[in-house]
Amino acid sequence: MPTAAVRTPVLVAGAGVSGAITALELAHHGVPSMVVERAGGPSRFADRLLISGRSMALLRRLNLADVLRDGVDPDRPLDVLWQPEKDGPPVLAARLPSVTELTRAYAEAAGGTAPAEPYLLTGEPALTVRLRRAMHRHPLIDLRTRWILSDVRADRDGVQATVIDAEAGTRHVVEAAYLAGCDGADSTVRRCAGLAMDVVGPAFPHLTVYFRSPALAGRRAGPSEVITADITLIVGHDGDRCVAHLPITAGDQVAVADPADVLQHRLGLPGDPPEIVAVAQRPGVPAVARTYRSGRIFLAGQAAHQAELSGDDVDTCIGDAVGLGRRLAAAVRGRTGDRVLTGYQRERRCAALQDQKLARRARRIRQEFPRVACSGARGEEGVLRERVMWWPSLSGDAGIAPPISNGLQERCRHRTPPI
Repeated sequence: MPTAAVRTPVLVAGAGVSGAITALELAHHGVPSMVVERAGGPSRFADRLLISGRSMALLRRLNLADVLRDGVDPDRPLDVLWQPEKDGPPVLAARLPSVTELTRAYAEAAGGTAPAEPYLLTGEPALTVRLRRAMHRHPLIDLRTRWILSDVRADRDGVQATVIDAEAGTRHVVEAAYLAGCDGADSTVRRCAGLAMDVVGPAFPHLTVYFRSPALAGRRAGPSEVITADITLIVGHDGDRCVAHLPITAGDQVAVADPADVLQHRLGLPGDPPEIVAVAQRPGVPAVARTYRSGRIFLAGQAAHQAELSGDDVDTCIGDAVGLGRRLAAAVRGRTGDRVLTGYQRERRCAALQDQKLARRARRIRQEFPRVACSGARGEEGVLRERVMWWPSLSGDAGIAPPISNGLQERCRHRTPPI
C-alpha cells in the first residue's frame, strides 16, 4: 500500500554523473528536487573518466571543481602510446600535459582562447561519491538511495512516479511538475515513457576487465593509455588498478570464462595472474534516443545516448545535465513557460550524434593503425601522426593537443552548453 504522496518540483531518476549534476544545477538556480537512486553506493566498475576543461568550467559554477580535484595529483601527465605489438616499442607516443603544466600555459595564453579550467582525470566511483556528498549537503536536494523507480504516469499537468524503498519495503508515490530520467542505459524512465533508441553505428562487442597488477602499473611513472591491435589498456590513474577493453566476437566464450588468462596472453604479464576486480561484457552498440522528451518527462545522460565504451560520453552527460537543469529551473520558476524546454532536444541530441561521429572516426583509425604501423611508418612521420594525432581518447576528452592549442576546448565545444 503506497504512503501519502510526496511532492517536489522536479523528480530526478538516477544519482550518477548526469543525475547528480542535474539536481545540483537546479539547486544552483534555487529550485528544489528529489533524487531517487536504486544503488546504495558507487559502481564497482571503476571506469576512468577524463573530464574536459570546458566541462570543468561548468562544474566550477556549481562550486564543484576544487572538490572534485581534491586528492588528484595535478603534476602527472597522461601518455597515449600506440603499439602494433604488446611487447614492442610504441610507434607513436603523445602526451596530454599535466594539469599544472596546462594551468601555467593557460595563464600565459593571450586573447581569452584558453579554457578557464584544465581537464580532470578521475575514476567514476570517486566522482560519484563526491557528487553525492555535495547533494547530501545541499538543503534543496532530497537524495534517496536504495529507492527504485518502478512506474511513471504523466499528464499535461505533471508526473506521478511510483518508487519503492528497498530497505523499508514501502511504496511511495512522488508527484512532480517534471521528471528528469538520468537512470542510465537500461532506463526505466525511457521505457515507461515509450521513448525509442536509434542505433547509429556498428556494434563493438567487448569485455571491460577491471583488475589489479602492481607489475603493470609499475612499468610507467604516470597514467597511460596503451593502444594495440587487440586491446586498449588504461593504467596508472588509480594506483595499481587497471582497466582493459578486449574486443571479442559474439561467440567468444573463452575470454568471458577466463579473462585473467586472456589478459596475460594479450599483455604478456609476468608472474602471477592479475587480480580481477570486476568484468563487464558489453555489446558496445552506439545508440541515441529518437526523442529526448515526452511531455513533462525528459532524458539525459546515458538514458539518452550510449557510447561504444563506458565513459566515452562523460562530457556530453555533463552538458545534458547542465542544459536540462537550467531549462527546467526556468520553467519551474515560470519565467518563460514551456518555450524554454523546446530547444533541449535539438541542442543535446546534436551533441550526442556528433559524439557518435567522432567515435566512428576513432574506430576507423584504430582499424587502420596496425596496417600503417606495419608498413614502417613511425611517429615522427607525417602519415602516421596525421592519422592519429586528433584521435579522440577513450574517455571522451579532447584527444592529443599541444598545451596552448585549445584542443581540449575545441573538441568539447559542441558537447557542452555555454556557461
